[in-house]
Amino acid sequence: MRTFVATLIALTGLGVVQAGELRIADVERIEPDKVGFTVSWKNAWRNARNRDAAWIFFKVRRQGADGPPRHAAIGPGGVWPASDSGEEASAVEPMLEIASDRSGLFVSCAQQCRGDIEWRLQASLERAGLEGELEVWAFGLEMVYIPEGDFWVGDTDQVARRHGSFFLSGAEGRPEGLVHITSEDALAVGPEAGKLYYEVNTRPRYEGDQQGPIPQAFPKGHQAFYVMKYEITQGQYAAFLNTLSDGATGFRAPFGGRDYYHYRGSILLEDGRYKAAHPQRPANFISWDDGCAFADWAALRPMTELEFTKAAQGPERPAASTFPWGTDSKERLLRRMRPDNNLERGGEAAESNLSDQTRDVLGASYYWVMDLAGSVWERVVSVGHPAGRAFEGSHGDGRTSYYGSATNEDWPRGDDDGGGYGYRGGGFYDHSQEEGLFNPYSPTAFRRFGAWGSAPRYKAYGFRAVRTAD
Repeated sequence: MRTFVATLIALTGLGVVQAGELRIADVERIEPDKVGFTVSWKNAWRNARNRDAAWIFFKVRRQGADGPPRHAAIGPGGVWPASDSGEEASAVEPMLEIASDRSGLFVSCAQQCRGDIEWRLQASLERAGLEGELEVWAFGLEMVYIPEGDFWVGDTDQVARRHGSFFLSGAEGRPEGLVHITSEDALAVGPEAGKLYYEVNTRPRYEGDQQGPIPQAFPKGHQAFYVMKYEITQGQYAAFLNTLSDGATGFRAPFGGRDYYHYRGSILLEDGRYKAAHPQRPANFISWDDGCAFADWAALRPMTELEFTKAAQGPERPAASTFPWGTDSKERLLRRMRPDNNLERGGEAAESNLSDQTRDVLGASYYWVMDLAGSVWERVVSVGHPAGRAFEGSHGDGRTSYYGSATNEDWPRGDDDGGGYGYRGGGFYDHSQEEGLFNPYSPTAFRRFGAWGSAPRYKAYGFRAVRTAD
């Protein structure tokens, strides 16, 4: 019996599959609590350094019922490859990692791979307390695995320090190099020798309060985690809105401002359903509370600013003022915002050309995370505010509040000076604005707004989520 299915990625109007697109198709109920589905995406990889993966999760609703669907945990039967995968199945086997809380699973290549992959899978689902026939929604997000290990934060350049970059403090707060993150242990903060420190050159609400410590529970990036390969797209956010209650969409719909459609926004409401005219376009006009609600709904969590650094530059000791693609130059960069307001993905900028030698062409990080600079600002949990330092890295449970808000107590919240979060990576505002240190590309270590927990929705603000690896 085939069920009603929604996936996070939709085709464009012409049916063109764009680079990196994840598809979950042919979702079919096999037994009352078992479903089959096909997962595929472009330019997958597994190499000696790391791998990409699909994070897949499910929503269910009693057939014929009104109201939003509920998050469905993976059932005791687990997930397994279907025996009837067909001729299109990839030769490489899938690796299936069910989350410890069973809120979803990661699918990736079990052996070394590079290219397009497709697998037919089956999963058992818990019924979320519902009786009778069920409708099932399957959703997926492309993720990148960031392995456990040491890394460096900070920048040796004086300009970076003027913009809040971290450094290892010497006596009386004098900079003595970079900070080496070697564990998830608590980090001391202050102007004393051996501590993490940073300058405040404008005001504490921007760079931070220079206080600490950063507790052990705060995710520092040393432990392995998965990060979304791209920022939330407009197609993904529209799919999220379509699973919320009517009341919740009043808080989470992003297009209330007068300039939304003028500045790249394309989500609209048509016949009672949200859709995106440009589903692959990064979702701007996303507030902190919007992004956290999406993360909770997807059973993910916000990213910390230390994890942002790890995802960008990996374990290598960075040179001064480097961007996430590993150089201090934008000369070779081709993945830029085109005149039609979409990121360039064709020709030499096609992701099929991505390698360690072309990272600075495609704007990819050390671990091949895309667009950590140059697209929309990355909102991150800040170490420069008490509400940020209280973050313990809890994952969402797939269920938002009645009004569409995240429910995790340790997450910072509040769009209007809520505090506890900030901005990294720079963001694209519009074609008429002159390029500068923060528009649209910011060096990895710059944190001029690293603790600015304000500014709700705007044309250059986006979000991406992460999940700690089990």
